[in-house]
This record gives sequence, structure tokens and C-alpha cells, in this order.
Amino acid sequence: MKTDDGLFEPEGTASFDFGAFGNMEKREEWKYSPLDVAEEFKEPFKPSLAARVLLNGSEPGEGKAEKLLSPRDQVEAAGFASVGRSFPIRVPEGKTRIEVKNEGKRDSLFLSLRFGKGKSDAVLFFEGEGDGVYFLDAAAPEESQVSLTVICLGNGKRFIYDSTRIASGAKVKRNLLCLGGGFDRYSSGAYFAGPRAEAEMNGIYFACGECYTECRIRVAHSVPDCKSRVSYRGALIGSSARSAWVGESIIGKGAPGSDSYELNKNFVLTPGAKSFSEPQLEIKNGDIVAAGHSSSVGYFDPIQLFYLRSRGIGEEEAKRMIISGFFEELLSNMESGEGEEEFRAFCRKMGVSNGAQA
Repeated sequence: MKTDDGLFEPEGTASFDFGAFGNMEKREEWKYSPLDVAEEFKEPFKPSLAARVLLNGSEPGEGKAEKLLSPRDQVEAAGFASVGRSFPIRVPEGKTRIEVKNEGKRDSLFLSLRFGKGKSDAVLFFEGEGDGVYFLDAAAPEESQVSLTVICLGNGKRFIYDSTRIASGAKVKRNLLCLGGGFDRYSSGAYFAGPRAEAEMNGIYFACGECYTECRIRVAHSVPDCKSRVSYRGALIGSSARSAWVGESIIGKGAPGSDSYELNKNFVLTPGAKSFSEPQLEIKNGDIVAAGHSSSVGYFDPIQLFYLRSRGIGEEEAKRMIISGFFEELLSNMESGEGEEEFRAFCRKMGVSNGAQA
């Protein structure tokens, strides 16, 4: 087990050995996921090398990149054993665009992003119909200001594992938009490696048709005086659409002065669609600023619909306005032009846009 695994406040299995996890059906981390899909990825495979990686329009060089933390589930361990290529990328100040395009067969690759001091803004796209297991490790140095937006598009089967190490005084904003129509299981972690650091983790997911989307978020407070804010919102359209959100905030014994809050809201737009929301909070230190969580799963509010219709607005238009309002505040907080553009385009495609707002 690696030295940095202390950031996990580890309990349970963490190993690079895919055989160390036992029966998948009996493990907590798979209680929401369709096991027939997970079964396809539970052992190492030969990567197709079909995925194409672009950095600001050009192919970056391959190299050796070290994973920050040990895998915590069987697919992660097997997928990492299958990695065919690694891309160590130093992200400069200013805007950076990274694309991972896979229209081919199953692949596995590793991206290691190392941000510089100063202010950096990176956008990472996962696109295509191809299946894959992808790894993203990011590191924010001391006193840096980092914004990293991940956008998932397309209909493939994707398992994405990312972790962000945040040094002293750094401020990190992590945004996620899952707008695919297939299978996306996204596991994201933020780990404080020094005091006075901040992490803001925002996410939007929209499951449609027979799509399944799962987001698992983990924030580990292991050093003093750090702040984290997690805010995710999801919507489902289609009677077979499914989503799951699991948020975990851990405040360790060595983390006095911690300030943590996580929020998840889900909007079920079609009868038969199902959404699961599970916030978790573990506090091992009573000397904190604050800690809390909240989650909800709901349908259209009849009072809101009545109010809008009483103002002469048709039912379908009223519903589109309510959906817009549900996402608008979070979309604004992301401060990602690319993310907003993709989200609005997706909503127009799905027929849930009402003009200027999504």
C-alpha cells in the first residue's frame, strides 16, 4: 500500500490486487450498480489502444505516471492492471483543453495532471461510443487556484476514477457533467495534503432512456483547517433511467477546524425512473467548524406548476422552466463556459430547454 493512502482514512480494502476484493455481489460499493456491466470489467483485459488523447488539439507524449492512491474496488484494480498508456501532463496557467475520444473497443488509460502555481483552468472531455476504464490523478500545489471540469458525452460503458491531491493553501474547484446515454460510473475523491486548503466539488448528471449514471464522491479531511463543499444535482427522463449518488465526507482525528458540507438533489421527470441518494458523514474529531449533509429525490411540485399555469403558461413550458431553475444556480457556480454550453445543448436535444435557460 502506498504512503499517500493515509489520505484515505482507510477502512476496508484498498489494493492493486484485483483478487483481494472478494465477492462483488456482497460489497457495499456495488449495491446500486448493474452487476452484469461490472462483471465485464472485473478482471484485467488487453486494452485496444483505440482511445485518442488530445491536449489543446495535439497528441501529448506518453510517459511514466504514478497513481496517487491504491484502488478501492475490483474494477478499479483490474482496470489499472490493464492500463495500456499513461500521459503525464503538466497543466500551465490559463485555459487548457484535454480530450479523450474512444469510438473503438475497450481501452484503459491513465492521465496524470500536475498543475502549476498560479491560476489554471482545465476542461477534460470523455467522448465516444467505446467502452473503457479511465484514471485521472490531479495535484494542486501550494497556494494555487485550480479549476478542473470533466464532461462525459456519448453512449459507451465507462468507469472513471479520479483523485485530486490538494496542498496547503490551494483552492480547487472540481466540476463534473455526465450527459451520456449509456453507462457512466464516476468515482471522484479530494484529499487534503496540507492545511488551509479548500475544495469545491460540483456535479450535474442527466440520465435518459435506458441510461445508468452513478457518481461516488469522497472528501478526506486529514489535516487541520480545510474546507469542502460538495453540491450535485441530477435529473432522470425515461421510465428505464437510473441514477445513484453516494457522497462520503470523512473528518479525521488530525483535522481540527474542518468545515464540510455535501448536498445532493434529484429530479425524477418520468414515472418508473429511479434515483438513489446516499450522503455519508464520518467525524472522528469534535473540534470542527461545521459538518453536514442533505439529499432529496422528488417529482414536479404541483404548487409550482399551478402557479406558473395560473400566469397563462402552458404545462409543458412550465415544466421546462422548473427544470431550468433546478439546475441554474449550480450551473452558474461552476463558472465553466464549456460545461454550460454542453449542458444547454444536451437539454435542447432532450426537449427540456426553454430558450435562454437550459
